[in-house]
Amino acid sequence: MRSLKALLFGLAIFCSGCAASYMKTGGPVSLSKDTYKADLGVLIIQVNWGRVWKCGQFENAQLHAFTFTKSPIDTPEPVSLDLEMPSKLNVDNKFLPYAFVIQPGEYVLTGFDVKIARSVTDVGHIKGSKDNLIKDGKPVGGTFTVNPGEIVYVGHFGLDCGAEPFLWRSYIQDRENFERYIAGFRIKFPFVAQVPVHYRLFSTELLGRPFALKGSIVN
Repeated sequence: MRSLKALLFGLAIFCSGCAASYMKTGGPVSLSKDTYKADLGVLIIQVNWGRVWKCGQFENAQLHAFTFTKSPIDTPEPVSLDLEMPSKLNVDNKFLPYAFVIQPGEYVLTGFDVKIARSVTDVGHIKGSKDNLIKDGKPVGGTFTVNPGEIVYVGHFGLDCGAEPFLWRSYIQDRENFERYIAGFRIKFPFVAQVPVHYRLFSTELLGRPFALKGSIVN
């Protein structure tokens, strides 16, 4: 489990979308006073794009991208949030915060890309896709839900370095630090300071441990 200090890095320095690759029509947009709408939802998420050395059996590994798609995912124009590493050079090993305005509903993890390297010349990728993250119609990778009018924190995403590098969801571990975290969010986005914030983690059995916070709403 990553340290609480690492999870809270950059507490009040929210970035409103600097790693989102592109947004399809009607899809998520960076949170701002102009984009916020009270009948939509707001997603709070943190991502560590930094290179991790001595990760599993590899010399290093690095999360490059991952995607959430609004359920149902098999529609002619699916709504997706595509997150990509902001730069392939000079990416610090720290969590960066993001906030997005999204359509309410359930979102499914439909893809991820982890770069792995045994050496400078021996480089590959571990990838997740709908083929292995959706089994018999069930989202085995995981899901999160944001209801109309809600602001929801779904967790911190980075790498786990077990048997092999893998996308992993960690989280803020107590109420006090969650309140401090949301205080930082509200400094950056004062126009939603009166909206309650929900602690509702990305739900997964594959890419993170189950956890529920007592007192999960900060008013």
